[in-house]
Amino acid sequence: MLLPFITQVFNAHNMKITVLDIIKLEKIPSGSGIVKSGDTYYIVGDDSPFLFSLNKEFKVIAKTQILDPVNFSDERIIKSKKPDFEAMEMIGQNEIVIFGSGSKAPQRNIFIRILLKDSMIIEKYDISEFYNNLRNLPIFNDSELNIEASAFRNNQIFLFNRRKNLIIKFEYKDLLAYIQGEPAFPKPEIRQLSLPKIDGIEAGFSGATALKGEPKIIFTASVENTDNAYDDGEILGSFIGMIDISNNNDTDAFNYCPIPNTEANLKVESVAVEEEISPGKTKVVLITDDDMGNSIILESMLLW
Repeated sequence: MLLPFITQVFNAHNMKITVLDIIKLEKIPSGSGIVKSGDTYYIVGDDSPFLFSLNKEFKVIAKTQILDPVNFSDERIIKSKKPDFEAMEMIGQNEIVIFGSGSKAPQRNIFIRILLKDSMIIEKYDISEFYNNLRNLPIFNDSELNIEASAFRNNQIFLFNRRKNLIIKFEYKDLLAYIQGEPAFPKPEIRQLSLPKIDGIEAGFSGATALKGEPKIIFTASVENTDNAYDDGEILGSFIGMIDISNNNDTDAFNYCPIPNTEANLKVESVAVEEEISPGKTKVVLITDDDMGNSIILESMLLW
């Protein structure tokens, strides 16, 4: 069912994030997605054809090619050809899904499904038809498709569109069946959110993941001084927040707080849960991209 397009306002309610450690990642360009399975972190970059596997100390222990590179140089794909992998999430403990942003066709209309078994099983799909169906929804009439994040909980997958800050929810099994060839497009439920601003510019979704112990989604949002989904702009900063999805109901206000900048303004691209310590206290891992190919990890404590 397509829900009414309701704009909701984020409020700060005693949320706090403390950066515990800052780790520069070597030879991982343009970090845009991070997930955790067991003791292993998996990272993608928006202009890289590789999936990077890291240990608990964030050292690379494996590098797996998941895309045939085009115009490949210095382990990066040129902007006009890059897949723009932005949305990455764990489905249970043994499945990773990665979405291209869809902001440029056909290069960014890619879906990767990775099954973590004795050896990785990698499935690749062209999802141009799926993205075209999203673009044809009324909410996209005056917007752009730019899928930047995904979260999974209770058999539902949430896709986060940066433009207009839309959350698009599907039953995962129905969406996967459609991607794999079933003819019926699964109708989504959609919410539009109003996020905080920096210098008058509204933040846009950049990352998300779901908690296991509570019905909540952690999201990140960043602010860039750009007027479209393709071009980079001056980085102004980032936020982290939390959405309550209990009983499938959306509340009128959600928690958020700014992520403290380090030596420069940070564009946080993705978030993974390192440990759910207790209700209201979770250790998270953030990954940033400075639009120049450098990736940084921020180990942080989130309180709410």
